[in-house]
Amino acid sequence: MKTLELNDLLHIHQENELWFANNERSVFVSTRAFGTMQRDLIENIGIDRMKTFFFKYGYQLGVEDAQEVAKRDSLSLLEKIEYGPIIHALKGHAKSRITEKEFEVEENEIKSFRFKGIWENSYEAEQHLKNFGMSHGPVCYTLTGYATGYITGVVGVNVFFKELQCQGQGDPCCVWEGRLVSEWKEEAEEFFSYSKELPILKELEQTNEKLMQEKNNLALVSKTYNEMTNELIKGNNIDSILNIVHKQNHLSIVVEDSRQNIIASKGINLEDFESSRASFSEIPDKKQCHSKVGIFSFEKGMSLKTPIYLLGKIVGYCSFLYEQGRIPKYEVDSMILDRLASICSLLFLKEKTEVESLEQVKGHFLEEIMSGKYTQQEIMRKADYIQLDLSDYYHIVALTYKFLNKCDEKEFTLHKKTFEMVSAYFREEENLNVIIGQRPDTLILLITENQVTQQNMEKMIRTLVAFLKKETKHALFLAGISSQNSNILEAGVAMEEACSAVRLSSRDEPITFFSDLGMLGILINDQNEQAIRKMIRDQLGVLYENLDKNKLELIETLYHFLEQGGNLEQTAESLALSKSGLRYRLNKITDLLNRDLRDPQRQFQLMMALKALKIVEHEKIKKIQAE
Repeated sequence: MKTLELNDLLHIHQENELWFANNERSVFVSTRAFGTMQRDLIENIGIDRMKTFFFKYGYQLGVEDAQEVAKRDSLSLLEKIEYGPIIHALKGHAKSRITEKEFEVEENEIKSFRFKGIWENSYEAEQHLKNFGMSHGPVCYTLTGYATGYITGVVGVNVFFKELQCQGQGDPCCVWEGRLVSEWKEEAEEFFSYSKELPILKELEQTNEKLMQEKNNLALVSKTYNEMTNELIKGNNIDSILNIVHKQNHLSIVVEDSRQNIIASKGINLEDFESSRASFSEIPDKKQCHSKVGIFSFEKGMSLKTPIYLLGKIVGYCSFLYEQGRIPKYEVDSMILDRLASICSLLFLKEKTEVESLEQVKGHFLEEIMSGKYTQQEIMRKADYIQLDLSDYYHIVALTYKFLNKCDEKEFTLHKKTFEMVSAYFREEENLNVIIGQRPDTLILLITENQVTQQNMEKMIRTLVAFLKKETKHALFLAGISSQNSNILEAGVAMEEACSAVRLSSRDEPITFFSDLGMLGILINDQNEQAIRKMIRDQLGVLYENLDKNKLELIETLYHFLEQGGNLEQTAESLALSKSGLRYRLNKITDLLNRDLRDPQRQFQLMMALKALKIVEHEKIKKIQAE
């Protein structure tokens, strides 16, 4: 191919002091002026729209040049293609050359097209560096547009050129590649994004429409939310609130608690819902406006579901259900559902506050009963206010809890949490009306036998302890149960019985009845406490004097040994000791007491003394263990 000069292509001439190229009026524009326009466009319409603008501009330049070259019938198709980089360079856009080419035509149909090349000294990259500095990606949009337009015009099929590297992003030169659009596969989307970009006025028009739609949506959501809030302020229940939402969107609504028990519903047969619940499955990779709202499918349609939060914890769920064929209006419905969940959260908070207030009143009432402030008739009358019959037999339960060292929660939080769990357990799991009072590290429960028989009392308390252990793994829960009482004025005595019994409870046997103490329970009271201490001192001798952790360890070993009937294997297992370690301790105890631990009479007396020690010296032992 012979060397071309600029006038060979453009036929530049001047008429009446105006410049013409190929009979088209032309102007000369400096690269600096282009850079100014480039900067202003980026600052005013953004880099993405500017990219489209310059690509189309370059594309049109390339098409015009292709039309001129196409007139030269003496040139082969490949020669016309190779003219492109030459013309590009002659016009001053960049120094351009082809480095690789793959071109195959069969029966006037292009079978393959793949050209690679280099642009050096790109005016577009040069101006971008001056105005904006280093780019994160290629910036020669007029150059790629020109190459795409020129080759498309010459070969008559859609091609697309893109930069693989660019001087504007710090590379030594710009490297380009051109292929048929069909060969780019998914990368051809870049071409279509350039060519299909909306005019800015059309985009503004669509944006305005979207904003108006959003405004209408927000107005609808706000109206619904205000109506729900008004119902809440009026003190109406959740059913009236669901009526408002159902009237607005005619959707089936379900509100569940955290255990998926249905609290309220509207517009749905609950039997149908229960039968289809097992088929619910979340739809993944769904674009969502609110991350809390999930989309689920089931046999008969779809569902939107969002959690109800209270004090940072999930306490329930709200769901909208859509029949088969009905598509959710996600943007609107998810906002309404989210606000319904907020209203439900406020309702739950109100209910929680009312329950806690009632529990505090009941706890205060228990304190007053034990203080002897009221007569029996007054107690019965006040008990009617909390729907509790105190004329029947009752038990007092002392529930103590000890939190382990691994616990990171604050002590107050743990006490509050335990109270709330016990209160919720009796209210929701057992459906019992129980009075709960509080002591340091202990809850005092008054349970009447018209609700729980004496035979079922132990079973229920064991279930409660197991429930608490499961919910709070870093705590030890122990219980003591008083004897059966019929006189409510003796509630204070029953409480002392329960507190005495719980002191003999252990990790292995977490529940003790006062009746298990036998004669010891009857003997221990304020009047003969000194005599009991003397009995302990006579039986335990030096083990009782100046109690410390080492002596408590020996006392605990002796207690387990006697409790296991002198069986070494069972004692070692309960203490998690080796037999040799157990024998060492028992020999030491025998030496200190100077008594035969195998003597049945002696064993009975020692066991009585040890049980009495756990009761009368409970606070002292607790203090030593805490040191």
